[in-house]
Amino acid sequence: MSLAARYRALVPCAALMLLLTLLGAAPTAVAAEPRSCVGGGLEQVGEERVANSMPVLFVHGINAGAETWRGDDGENWFPQQVADLPDITAWTFDYKPAQPAWVTDPRIGPALATAIECLADASGYKVMVVAHSMGGLATQYAVSQPSRKPEGRIWQEVSEVITIGTPFRGSPLASFLDGLVGPEGSLQELLLTRVVDACLGLAKGLSFCETVDVLRSPQGRALKRNSLEIKKLPAWPEELPVRAMAGDIRMGLEILNLRSRSGPLSVGDGVVPLASATAYTNKSGTPQVLTCTDTLIGLRALFFSGCNHSAIKTQSKIVSAVVDRAKRVQRQQATAPDLAYATADNVNVWTDGRTKNVAPVPTGYRVRQLTWSADGTSLAWLAERRDGTGRKVFQVRRARGQPFVTPRVRSWECPDCSTIAFRDNQLVSDGAPDPDRPKLWSYPPLGGARRALPVTGLPSPEECFGPTYCGRLQLLGAAPRGGLTVSYFDSVGNFPGVGSFFQVSRDGRAHPLQSFYGSGLGPEVAAASPRRDRLAVPWYQHLSACEEYSNVAIVDQRSGRVDRPDLPSRDGNLWMVSAWFDRDGQAYAAFRSEPGCGGDDQYAPDGQRIPRWGETRVYRASNVRWVQTREKRPILARDVHASGKTATVVGTPAVEVSGGYHTGTLVAQNAANAEVEVARGVHAFAWQPASR
Repeated sequence: MSLAARYRALVPCAALMLLLTLLGAAPTAVAAEPRSCVGGGLEQVGEERVANSMPVLFVHGINAGAETWRGDDGENWFPQQVADLPDITAWTFDYKPAQPAWVTDPRIGPALATAIECLADASGYKVMVVAHSMGGLATQYAVSQPSRKPEGRIWQEVSEVITIGTPFRGSPLASFLDGLVGPEGSLQELLLTRVVDACLGLAKGLSFCETVDVLRSPQGRALKRNSLEIKKLPAWPEELPVRAMAGDIRMGLEILNLRSRSGPLSVGDGVVPLASATAYTNKSGTPQVLTCTDTLIGLRALFFSGCNHSAIKTQSKIVSAVVDRAKRVQRQQATAPDLAYATADNVNVWTDGRTKNVAPVPTGYRVRQLTWSADGTSLAWLAERRDGTGRKVFQVRRARGQPFVTPRVRSWECPDCSTIAFRDNQLVSDGAPDPDRPKLWSYPPLGGARRALPVTGLPSPEECFGPTYCGRLQLLGAAPRGGLTVSYFDSVGNFPGVGSFFQVSRDGRAHPLQSFYGSGLGPEVAAASPRRDRLAVPWYQHLSACEEYSNVAIVDQRSGRVDRPDLPSRDGNLWMVSAWFDRDGQAYAAFRSEPGCGGDDQYAPDGQRIPRWGETRVYRASNVRWVQTREKRPILARDVHASGKTATVVGTPAVEVSGGYHTGTLVAQNAANAEVEVARGVHAFAWQPASR
């Protein structure tokens, strides 16, 4: 047989050897001491604490187990290097017993989802996931699963995902080998099995017949190029950072001393093409590609290159990049973001235990609302005269990543403002009650007169209640993609009537979300979820002097859906004290009862009604109604940062619950996730927004 013929005869065997060698397992790792989350394939690496430390979870690929993360030398175990980092724990998820089932099997994707949620609950941190090969697809399926939290999803418990050699479009090699093996039970399959069994010396203790079995398994079928199974996987959530790492072997084509004139051929990592490993739908940064252009030629490059599918995950550059990301993500979660708050005298910024005075509150004013720009370089607040005769907007700036140092405070009169918000980094307010020319206001960051922002696409108001409110826009908050969400007074109602919610795009065009026919909006500022994709908008119903209540509308700014959960059971009047979201976007509200004006003891000698407030209780929004929680503290307001840090004002509600002013003690989470008292007598507060 000629050399060329022998070379061609070795291709099928070598290809199958390649698939098993690159996807196969390595020596078994030593099991860690059991922890509360251990079990179901989840094991901890090392002896670090769990609480108040960030978990990094390693997920292996096809035809492998947790031991695959050990390097060729058997000593340089990837997860251990992560476990050695301060305030970080390392974990492995092993689904080997479930193979060769596909990632939708309860023992793989759903079990991985359970492991992620357990680690997040036990640690107090979101989980960072590092996944190799099919492990990336298992993670993609797992993060879409529901969590135990009402309407929650597992991706909300994940800080970041790093995939290494994940076949997001499948593997052409799997498709090629499946065709090479031939129909199941055929003579072709039998002969090929016998041939590859002769190559056991390179099989690391596993029969190549198992490779043929894998090709016939649900995993083998699903990993074919552009398979239907991969296409059916839920897309990565837009909010979840996902980063891809991949290998790219530049393989020479020298055969029988004949070298290709076109130069080396890019074959990805030998199993997954580069285009497939970087074809995920939610890119966070440029994919990191490790390129190998050594002197190895032909199939030898596939077996011995450091960029091949099996070796890439433990290469030093990949390990270093993952370790650096783990340290950065841990710092982002551990460090409490800046928290702005206002007392009767000052506007301040609290940075993990230290308070910086930013500006005094003008005499006779009190701060109604604080808000941050998207990049955290600007802070603005809306202050109102205590006698209700006027309002002013204030803004200060700082350099990116720097504290406020003797900032210059810029201010503008805004007598009709009810709310301010940043559209990215541009400060905007409402406050233009002109039915013929509805508009918002823009405030120059360097000072100067405010500028009108005309809004088009709004319907003409019909039979509004009085000229004061007809055609008025009320700003509710910033919306995704640089938009703003507003309410528009265009219908019959009392104090005032509200007809619809709209989103206003960058060009000033209004797009309807949903009609809202209620009695009116309350004076409280709408609360935003940590990711600013949902709003909790206060509104109230006035039926008579003795029958009135307030509630909350939940606005989904992406879908445009507006929900008004039914009020909890009430005896007399019921007033919303405040509303907020947790880190996962679940809406909550505190309500306080009041019996109304049914008895003589409800009136003072001067004829004024005396409110007789009942207990304040906390409820969460569940589908179409509010469900009472076990929260015992008298919460007046809460703001949750995207990292999960909570700031809460606690105390006793003012007599005028619907007045929009809640003064109490501000309690927040520091870098160690412990609650600390920040200040007392706080009127308003807001976390600095999250940044990627």
